[in-house]
Amino acid sequence: MVNRERDARLGGEGVLYFGGVAAGISHEISNILNIINELAGLQHDIAAVAAGCGDARVGRIADLADRIKAQVTRGEEVNRRLHSFAHSVDEAETTFDLVELFALLAFLEGRPARLAGVELTVRVPEHGVSLHGDPFSLLLAVHGCVDAALRAAGSGGRVDVEAERHDGGARIRVACGAPLPADVTEAASASALRAGAASWGATVTVDPTTDTPRSIVVTVPATSARASRTVGDRPPEEVS
Repeated sequence: MVNRERDARLGGEGVLYFGGVAAGISHEISNILNIINELAGLQHDIAAVAAGCGDARVGRIADLADRIKAQVTRGEEVNRRLHSFAHSVDEAETTFDLVELFALLAFLEGRPARLAGVELTVRVPEHGVSLHGDPFSLLLAVHGCVDAALRAAGSGGRVDVEAERHDGGARIRVACGAPLPADVTEAASASALRAGAASWGATVTVDPTTDTPRSIVVTVPATSARASRTVGDRPPEEVS
C-alpha cells in the first residue's frame, strides 16, 4: 500500500515536471521563432531596396522571405498549442471552459488523425461550459475515446467529436463511422480513457448498447470527483 501511494505521488510529480519542462522549451522555441521572423523581415526590406535599384533578381529573395515568415506564423501557432498543453497539468483543481479545452483537443488529435488517414471533426460547444477539476485528466479521457475511434475507423474513415451542456456538467460524444468493438472501453488500449474518467468520476457508455456500438459517450460532472473529495476534506471555514 505504501508503494502504491508513493508511486501515485511520484507519478503526479512526474507529470508536473514534464509540463514545466515542456512549457520552458516552448518559451525558448518562441524566442527562436521571433528572431527568425525579424531576420526574414530584414531580408525582405533589403530585397525591396535592391529591387528599387533595378535588380529584378531580388524578387526571388523577397519571395523566400515571405515563405519563411509564413512558416514562422505556422510554427508560432503550433508552439502556442504546445504551451497550452504543457500548462494543462499546472492545476489539478481549476475552473476552465470546455470551449477552450476542445480547441486544444482539436489541435492535439489532428496529427494522429492525419497519420491514420481519418477525417476528424471536433465541434466546439456553441456556448461556454464551465467545469471545475483537472483539465489534463479530461483531455486524457477524451484522447482515449478518440484513439479507440481512430483505430476502428481506419484509413478513409471518419470520427466526429462533440460536446453539449448536460445536467450542469457536459456530455461528450465521440462517434465513429465504422463499428466499434463491443468491449472498446475495457480494451487495454483504453487505459487513458479509464484513468481520465476515473479522476473526474465520469460515466462512460457506448451507444447503442444493444447492438454494435458506433459512439463512446463520456458524461462529465460540473465538478470532478477528485475536486469534490478535496472540498469535502477541508474544514468549513476553508471551503467558504
